[in-house]
This record gives sequence, structure tokens and C-alpha cells, in this order.
Amino acid sequence: MSIRRSLGISAFSQFSTFAINFASVIIVSRLLTPSEIGIFSVAASILAFAHVFREFGVGQFLIQAKEITRERLRAAFTVTLAISWTIALLLLLLRHPAAAFYDNAGVAGVLGLISINFVILPFGSPLLSLLRRELQFDKIALVNIANALVASTVTVITAYLGESYLSMAWGAIAGNVANVVLLNFIRRGQIFMLPTTRGLGEVVRFGSMASTSSLLTELGSSAPDLILGRTLGFADVAFFSRADALRKMTLGQLFVLVRGVYFPSFAKRVREGGHPGEMYCSSMPYMIAFTAPALALLALLAGPLILFLFGHQWERAAPLASLLCGFAVLSTSTSMVSTSLTAVGKVDVVMRAQLWLQGVRMAALASSLWWPLEGVVLAFSLAYVVELLLYFKALNAVFDVSAGQLWRATRSSYYLVLWSLAGPGLVLAADDFLGLALQPLPLLGLALPLAGIGWLAGVHLHNHPLKSELGLILGRLRLKPRR
Repeated sequence: MSIRRSLGISAFSQFSTFAINFASVIIVSRLLTPSEIGIFSVAASILAFAHVFREFGVGQFLIQAKEITRERLRAAFTVTLAISWTIALLLLLLRHPAAAFYDNAGVAGVLGLISINFVILPFGSPLLSLLRRELQFDKIALVNIANALVASTVTVITAYLGESYLSMAWGAIAGNVANVVLLNFIRRGQIFMLPTTRGLGEVVRFGSMASTSSLLTELGSSAPDLILGRTLGFADVAFFSRADALRKMTLGQLFVLVRGVYFPSFAKRVREGGHPGEMYCSSMPYMIAFTAPALALLALLAGPLILFLFGHQWERAAPLASLLCGFAVLSTSTSMVSTSLTAVGKVDVVMRAQLWLQGVRMAALASSLWWPLEGVVLAFSLAYVVELLLYFKALNAVFDVSAGQLWRATRSSYYLVLWSLAGPGLVLAADDFLGLALQPLPLLGLALPLAGIGWLAGVHLHNHPLKSELGLILGRLRLKPRR
């Protein structure tokens, strides 16, 4: 399956599941009270760390392995089974202490019921990874959409029938049962396997490093709330969260979509003899062409965007968002390094880089003991520079790609940043010079189309690789239907 078609199918799947889940949220919000939904939300936050360990890097191991034998698949299934069932047991044992801590018996009910999910998960998870390894994104889309439909339907029905906060747990269980049933039709005879002790070593070694990297990333995501909430207070946590939300809301789903296709595709081409350094340099111009201009535009227009999306009470978050998005542009050239390293089995390199990176971020957040929020965000933003240097070093050591080589391969994408900012910059300058004081909506209505026009002009004038892709799209649009 081509990369273009894989991205199209994955985008359709992602949009469809989002639409289904969004509709479910709207309906359930009318059937349940805020306190009922809150009980499930608290239990879900406890489960967040459990899900980091649940797969134990087994999916990544199966995708990047040079060869998949029946014994290696059984070993992967055994590790997934052991980890998932251990988590299920721990949830059962800890559900009452957790409920006591939150002083709500409902938390115990959700944790006890959702533990069933961890019993079911091992029978579907490895097979989904095999489908990704084989780039069968059409079948993955079918499984994901079926999961969302079944889970949402069961959630709504059980909420209507009075299951309260347990309705969302029942929905999650039903969705995973649907996964197992559907995967049994897609991969007959591979759902149920006998556990084995042979080949466990390589799976555990890979999984332990992959899980450590995932845990470090999860800790890094949670650290601002945990640390700033203690040192600066909840209001400053909220301002930081809103500032960072601008980047996450805009590019978060794009990264999820691209990484979902990029990782197995990169691993497959490496198995077929492709040079990883050359593949990285040839693929990044496409990614950077979208991410770097988008981040730079968010940095420039953070003020009107924050006011339009969140209101005037969040105005303090605007300069913070500009800092975070502006510095994030620096790391766009290395945004796929960790994924690429994992695809060739170098999870140890990723783990060491994450240790350094999250250590720097923790130190930056610790500066909140002495500095106000603005100083902390500046220090935190400098971590993007550290990320750039760490992954440049890894690229050179593992893929034999120098910073100069990567720049020569991607510089046309960075030129698009200037073209994208030209129009919005003139709008902001005119608004300030003429004293127009435009409201956020009309200002954005002028600036964003000009950014798009500038981006397209840059693609054309610099003969960016996307120029041929856009030409293909225009060619198809011009084709007249047969009569």
C-alpha cells in the first residue's frame, strides 16, 4: 500500500472515530451528571500510567523485528499477557484503597470493571501490531471504526439504562471484545496462542527500554501540572496549560496520524535494505513543510488566537504560547528521530535521549521555586534546543547523517516559514501602525488566508517536493467525469 493511500485511509479512520466519540460524548453528557462523569475521569487518570506499561513495547517490537516467526509471536503474546493480567490483578487489589483516597466508592467500581479490559487486551493487541507491520491500514481502519461504534453504542445504551459512571467502562470493554471478534476473522487462528518461555529475553529487553522511554515521556507531559501546581499555584498551571494547548490542539492529531503510518513504513523499508539516513532526509521535507510554518504562525498569532479560542481572561497565556511555539520550530527537523530509531531497534538510544531531555525539562520547571511563570516558560522552551542537539547527535551516530546534510535536504521547507509569515506579519503591522485595533476574528480572517497563499507561493517558487503532490491533486480535480 502506498504512503499516500495509507495516510488517506488513516486520516479517514481518525476523523471517523473522532466524530463517533464526539457524538457519544454529547449524548452521554446529557444522560449523566457532571459528578458521575467525574468519577470515571478520576479512574481514567489512574489508568493512564497503567496503559503506558500495558503493551510493554511489544507492538513496537513486532513492527521493527526483521522476521516474525510463530515462536517470536508467541513470545510477544506471552509478555503482553503477563503484563496485562498483572495490571488487571493490581487494579482489583488497589481499587478499594484508591476509592478510599478519593473518598468515593464509585472509583472502586470503575477500576474493578475496567480490569476486565486488561484481561481481554492481549488477545487483540499483538495482531493489530502485525497489521501495522504489514501496512494493512484498511483493515486497521475497519477495526478502529468498529471499536468506536460498538464502544459508543454500548456506552449510550448503558447510560440510558441507569449504569451511571459504569456505562463508559462497559463501553470500553465492549469495544475491545469487538476488536477480538473482528481480528479473529481477519487473522484466523492467531488470536489464541499458548504462552511460551522461548524468546522472551529479546522481547523483554526491547520492551523494558521502550516502556521506560514511554514512561519518561508521560512524566514529562504531566510534570508541568504536578510541579507548577505546587510551586506557583493552580492559576499559573492553567495559563501554562492553555499556552501549550495551542500547539497540541493544532499539531497533536497531525503527529499521531503521520507517526502511525511513518513508523511501520520506515521499518519495512529498512528490512528491505533501504538506507535509514537517506530515507529520513527524503521524508522530513514533507513533514517540516507543514509543522514549521504552522508553529511559526502560531507563535506570531498567539495573541488573537488565544483571545478568540479562550477569551480575554487567558490573555496572559499569549506570550507564553509564542515562546513555546517559536522554540518548537527548532526541533521540527528532529521530530521523527525517536520514531525512526525505534523502527531500527535502537530503543536504547531513544531511552538515553529521553533521560537527558526530561531531566532538562524537570530542571527548568524546578526554576519555578525562584522565577515567575514567564521565566519558567522561557527556561522550559530552551529544552527544544537540547532536544535538537541530542537527536542531531543520535542521527549522526546511528544513521550517519550530519546536521549539514539534514539542512540541505530540508531548507526549502524552512523557506516556507518566511513565506507563510509575510502576509500575517503585514496585517499585524498595519493594525498596529494604523491603530485599527481589529478584533481577533477579523484579524485572523485576514491573516490566515494570506498565510496559506504565502505558503503555496513558497512551495511553487522554491520547487518544494510538495509541488508535484499538489500538481497531482489539481490534476485529479480537473478530470471531467465520463459521460
